[in-house]
Amino acid sequence: MSKRVCAVMLAASLAFASGAESARAESFGGDWTPEQRELLQDTLSLSELRRDVERIAEEQEQLALERRQLGLEIDALESRVADNRELTATLVRAQYLQSRRPMLLSLLNARSLGEFNRLYGYYRIAVRYNEDALLSFREDTDALESRRGALAANSERLEQVKTGIEEQQRRLRSLQEDIDSGLLESGDPASLNRLAEELDAYWNNVGLYEVDEYFSQLASASSELPDFLQSSGKLKVSGLGTRYTIELTDQELNGFLRSRSADFDNFSFAFEDGRVIAEGRRDRLTLRIEGRYTLQTEPQNAVLFHVDKLVFNGLELPESTRRELEQKYDLGFYPQQVAPVEVNDVEMQQGRLRIRLQLTL
Repeated sequence: MSKRVCAVMLAASLAFASGAESARAESFGGDWTPEQRELLQDTLSLSELRRDVERIAEEQEQLALERRQLGLEIDALESRVADNRELTATLVRAQYLQSRRPMLLSLLNARSLGEFNRLYGYYRIAVRYNEDALLSFREDTDALESRRGALAANSERLEQVKTGIEEQQRRLRSLQEDIDSGLLESGDPASLNRLAEELDAYWNNVGLYEVDEYFSQLASASSELPDFLQSSGKLKVSGLGTRYTIELTDQELNGFLRSRSADFDNFSFAFEDGRVIAEGRRDRLTLRIEGRYTLQTEPQNAVLFHVDKLVFNGLELPESTRRELEQKYDLGFYPQQVAPVEVNDVEMQQGRLRIRLQLTL
């Protein structure tokens, strides 16, 4: 995979650059003292918070550009609507006051077929002009209302983004203070700082890409899951053909995943009461995902997967990373792809996932 090749090359460069000290990076996920673990956990969270702040700042910049563009569009539409308002009002009054009646009378008084056709042509041009003018005015007013609504939504989102970036910056400062304090209180601050720097480099150059690759593969396999359920006979019918049940064991799910990609040979799902645990290992990287399948009814009926906890090499990644991966990769599945049904209930028990569905016509 291109991402993995890139990650391996970066890892090799990192190892070469750091020399003997890089050997300590091999211990990522190994035994750490409480002091080391606390510092490394804060370092990983700090790295991800910085990335989240950058992402939010990019969104803020994009929203600001959209806001300026919407402002220009609104100004142009307001000017056009104002210019055409008087003409439109005149046309509307003309319709109510029947000011076109003389034209109709002139048609009736035409002295020849040729004159009638000529007058009728003028009449049609006038009517078409009036209709086009009224239609254009309505389209402009509708567009103006739409742009004003988009501007209001943009302003609301911009305020949310501003609040979000301020909150993340406060968390960044607090975490940095914790790290600095931990280093000062350490018996060997230089060594501890090097370990933190190695983790930060390993995560940003290798770990981040590997975790992203896992989620990408899971999302790809999830999109194929409905076809697997249909072809493997997992859809059971009851209730005179109106109710369905899907039962899938974690072993069956693991077999399905491994049939799709060798990446899952060392990765496995386990269903427990109310939650799903997925764990995998590759080279120096270990990953643990804790989550749950939930029923969603709007905007469409589906079974979605939510990431409640994400642990990289024994260190928990922050909420911002979980949220980003959950939004980027859809790990849910959609039973409507199997049959015209909707999900009524999702249940996870020891080693088994059960989904109850109802026929929809």
